Amino acid sequence: MSNIATYLQQFTSLKRAPGGVWGEATKNRAPHKPILLLAVLDLAARGGISSPFIDVSGDLVELNELFNHYWRRVVPLGQVSSIAFPFSRLDREPFWYLVSREDQAVTTSRINNTASVSYLRRYALGAKLDEELFQIIQTEDGRSALREVLLCSCFSPEAGASLAEQAAINAEAYHYSLDLLAKAHHHQPQVAEAMDIDAYKPPARDQGFRRVVVKAYEHRCALCGVRIITPDGYTVVDAAHIVPWCKSHNDDIRNGLALCKLCHWAFDHGMMGVSDAFAIIVPGRVAAAPNAPGFLTALAGRPIIPPADPDLQPATENFAAHRHDWRL
Repeated sequence: MSNIATYLQQFTSLKRAPGGVWGEATKNRAPHKPILLLAVLDLAARGGISSPFIDVSGDLVELNELFNHYWRRVVPLGQVSSIAFPFSRLDREPFWYLVSREDQAVTTSRINNTASVSYLRRYALGAKLDEELFQIIQTEDGRSALREVLLCSCFSPEAGASLAEQAAINAEAYHYSLDLLAKAHHHQPQVAEAMDIDAYKPPARDQGFRRVVVKAYEHRCALCGVRIITPDGYTVVDAAHIVPWCKSHNDDIRNGLALCKLCHWAFDHGMMGVSDAFAIIVPGRVAAAPNAPGFLTALAGRPIIPPADPDLQPATENFAAHRHDWRL
């Protein structure tokens, strides 16, 4: 890390557009670049950046979710951004280089017009980091130093403290998700014991449970089978508890399901259930007048779509408890 001072200076001097829309929290300048870099540092800590090249053609869900955790901390409610916006503009910094597609070129006009990942993918394969910067972000000390200068140089003390708290939650959530995976793979009894929740903050627990469940189901709804990931890295599914958290305090993966918004609501309100044979149950009350349940009744009797890994598949005891609660 002999040249870390160079990168500390470059991170301190990010080119950020001024504007009245940005308040004191971001020192009256656009926060997109430092927020994306904070997300990149977190992704590197998780082993998600294994080379100096960051690909934009693949799965951006984790990077997008990390970006949005930070974004919501300092940006007024209602203002949104695609990760493509800072991803493209970082090309103007000396450590980040957009890699163009063979038949395209990275131009100022294209960068200025980039507002979505779909548009970014038209001309770029991804971004290449300086090799030395890549090596620095592979170390905890390097990431900590770079994170600190971003928080101090780009944000107010209050906003920086809030973002530092989010960084700690992101790290805790990742370790919680690893603990959940380890627990599932240790072949413990099907009725999983509750995790030691006192060891984790609720936001970290929620984020970690979501991460491991959504990944286990590969972003597919276990009931209807829908799988949609937007180009910007938003996924259609939620991480749902089979037996509600308020009753079970059980974040075991086998008490989880990836569900789309409609199936999540229907399952949580007893309008859908699952048998011991993993077949979908749709009670008659779903179609009671004046309801128009759409495709839900057509799902009755169909098998659910569980994770491919048998260790991560839902426990029948949890489905039985859900059926009992809703008299299914």
